[in-house]
Amino acid sequence: MHSALPRWLRIIWLCFSPIGILFAARIAWEKTVWRWSRGPQAVGFSLMHIHPFFAMTGILCCYVLMLWLIPAVLLVATRWKSSSKVDTAMVALCVLVTLAIVLP
Repeated sequence: MHSALPRWLRIIWLCFSPIGILFAARIAWEKTVWRWSRGPQAVGFSLMHIHPFFAMTGILCCYVLMLWLIPAVLLVATRWKSSSKVDTAMVALCVLVTLAIVLP
């Protein structure tokens, strides 16, 4: 399989993406569903107090994925002929994590 991303970049994604994606999904859930059903609230407050280790690890993983996105997008854009669907999926998931964390 040809990949536009080097091996070390794929390993970083594989290590940080499971927790980062779960954390971003929980934050997106709190920002949308809980806000609609429970009204305005401090997003992440209950998560930080009930599961602080998951919250801190999730924040770290999300920030690493956001930083990972910079070289990954540059490499996929410059080597687009050799990029695979897996590379595109990895970048797309990181973009979704970034949007879930950054957008209010």
